[in-house]
Amino acid sequence: MVLVLWLIQVWFTLEEMMSKSIFIFLILLIPFVSSFGITPAQKIFDYSPGSEQTYSFDIINSENKRVNLVILPEGELKNNIALSQYYVTLTPDIGGVTIKYTIKIPTGLSPGPHYADIVVTEVPDPSPSSSATYVGAVIGIVTKVLIDVPYPGKYAQSALSISTTNDGKTAFVLPVVSKGKLDIARARAVIDIYTPLNEKVATLNTQEVPILAGERKEIAVEWDTSSIPSGRYLAIATLLYDESVLNLQSEFSVGKDTLDLKSVEVNDFSLGEIAKFEFLIENTLNSIAEDVYISMQVFNDDNDVMAEFKSATYEINAFSSKLLVAFWDTEGVRTGTYNAKAFINYGQTSTQKELTLDISDNDITVIGVGYVVSSASSRDSSLNTILVVVVIVLVLLNLTWFLVLRKKANKR
Repeated sequence: MVLVLWLIQVWFTLEEMMSKSIFIFLILLIPFVSSFGITPAQKIFDYSPGSEQTYSFDIINSENKRVNLVILPEGELKNNIALSQYYVTLTPDIGGVTIKYTIKIPTGLSPGPHYADIVVTEVPDPSPSSSATYVGAVIGIVTKVLIDVPYPGKYAQSALSISTTNDGKTAFVLPVVSKGKLDIARARAVIDIYTPLNEKVATLNTQEVPILAGERKEIAVEWDTSSIPSGRYLAIATLLYDESVLNLQSEFSVGKDTLDLKSVEVNDFSLGEIAKFEFLIENTLNSIAEDVYISMQVFNDDNDVMAEFKSATYEINAFSSKLLVAFWDTEGVRTGTYNAKAFINYGQTSTQKELTLDISDNDITVIGVGYVVSSASSRDSSLNTILVVVVIVLVLLNLTWFLVLRKKANKR
């Protein structure tokens, strides 16, 4: 405990003496292995100046080890955050802990996003043999706090998401969020497609939609790429909303050179707890895929997003596969069947997979287009199916043998 208090004192002393980034750099020089996780990765708070809002996040002891953790707020809004605990110890019999925090919304914030990071840093066990000047931080993981202040007038934010489908089409989706205080009467996009040699090969137009202040809508268009040569292309999108323009661009692939979702598994699941998703991603590219992460959206019966979560970022070597892990807090979720979308994101590219989640009290079965991937219990179901088939085959063989013997008996 003395070491922890000393670390906190050093942290704030260094803030006065040198840049905090140098201190973080020194910590990162120490070899580390992550043995815990945080969910959710981010919380967005309403902008209500002067109010106090309370939320919480979970620290997961993912490797069931003894872990000592220091928790500190950082960033622009750090002085507005009060934590319920600044130090915790997880042991092998403790799967995780919930940390509550309160944020006081400041007045006079400029339009746009304002962040704070709540940094959870692993530190070693204090021991008599430890040097008094030793800083043993192992790794820091962050959950973000965001206050999104509306812009005056009309203001749109968007991104360009590009995904390929199995029927030879490429979908261009622009999720548009109206961040201003006024409604947007008309929003549409024009998308120009270029080859690496800057040759325009197509121009696409989306539908036109109105967007209320604070609302999020998707505008989209599909391009038939079944007869388009495989390779890399550049999409330049111009988002036109009322009298304003927003330019976006993204590279994408046509053909088989992409990242592919091969399977999904959810193990040891109980409804209401945190589900651990393991996504097996195959890199069919001829180069390393950097900054790869997978995000998933789960939709309710009204086709609204009821949950959204994502993995950390990974590197996947050429022609290799890797497991990407993400956590979903299923508190408040009911049993049933839900539509979902999984996005494999790498660089400026995003590949989308349509999925269905069949959720029961102790199982999540993930059904994809053209294949079924599921939790461990689905393998038991497959085994049962095989046994049924074997039994049917044996019955047919016995029946055939019986008919043959009967025919011989009649002849005699």
